[in-house]
Amino acid sequence: MPPSTDPDRPDQPGRPDQPGRPGDASPWPYPSYADRTWLGGERGADRALATVVRGLRGLVAETGGRPSGEPDDLLAALEQLSAIGERVSWAMLSLVGEARSRGVSWAGVGAALGVTKQAAQQRFGPYVAQALDQAKGS
Repeated sequence: MPPSTDPDRPDQPGRPDQPGRPGDASPWPYPSYADRTWLGGERGADRALATVVRGLRGLVAETGGRPSGEPDDLLAALEQLSAIGERVSWAMLSLVGEARSRGVSWAGVGAALGVTKQAAQQRFGPYVAQALDQAKGS
């Protein structure tokens, strides 16, 4: 009797509803990181996204990597993208702090970030206050 496929057992191989699992033959349905059109490419219509693509590919190249669909290259790119994301957060915090120190309201900060003033203040307020306190103590 052939083994049955139990949809409630995620550890069973060959489940078509589990894309991306080892041994899965289903291709990723979007352009590959190796493709020049990945996320719209380096000159895509979304300028912010195109900047991310250029920055990532540049950083990967500077560290000896290459854009390819090979697992090791994808992981190396993911590591670099994570580092970029962390630095973007630092830069955002710096700009928010500077804006607040120059009198920009939380409503203005929130509007620039596409969130409410309360969301901006909850996310950045403690860090901005700490940085301003440290600056006063210097």
